[in-house]
Amino acid sequence: MTENRTTPRHRSRLRLSLEATPAFTADISAGGFSVEILRTPSPGTQVSGTIRFADTEVNYVGTVIWARPGSPRLNLRGRIGVRFTSLPAAVAKRLGAERLTKIA
Repeated sequence: MTENRTTPRHRSRLRLSLEATPAFTADISAGGFSVEILRTPSPGTQVSGTIRFADTEVNYVGTVIWARPGSPRLNLRGRIGVRFTSLPAAVAKRLGAERLTKIA
């Protein structure tokens, strides 16, 4: 599989909201994040919410790039990848340049 990332990703479990649904990231980078959720929106869906870094909540807007559905009946979570379309520049810079443990 071809690697499409332009910034390094960090495996990190950060609390976020995805359209008012609480969740945790599986990994995150300056370009976006992946998250496991019960109901997966389709690729191309615009999403927004907040990500918690330490004691600070940061607003984001993004687009679902890929989705692997789970099974809500079996309580199996799906997984989606979200590309940021709006994220504060200072946060994007820190995500791309530093280890995430320095941020969280």
